[in-house]
Amino acid sequence: MYPNSPNISLKLLTMDLVQNSIGSSIYQFINSKEVAGINFSITSNEYYESKRSDIRIDIALKIQSFLYDGSKYADIAGDIYKIERTYQIGQFIELYLSKSKIRKSDIIGYA
Repeated sequence: MYPNSPNISLKLLTMDLVQNSIGSSIYQFINSKEVAGINFSITSNEYYESKRSDIRIDIALKIQSFLYDGSKYADIAGDIYKIERTYQIGQFIELYLSKSKIRKSDIIGYA
């Protein structure tokens, strides 16, 4: 594999937090988009910044900017990640993700 070539597959997820009939909050699946990204290492500055802000960054990756639709969640290999931060770099956008406690079974309408 060549440097900076796509090496990770993910689904960008659009979901809504809604209340069910008994009043508890659940995630309602709206849309997904499958994209390929470039996984890269988190720098030491990013690591210390995430510790300072109490947001643990588990994965950092880049995708083509035009592919990003503003989604707040991503499915990578069956695990749901929250997109904590984005950073625009020319034709790419960097996504910084933290693993969430949401399971696929917690999302209504998502298989």
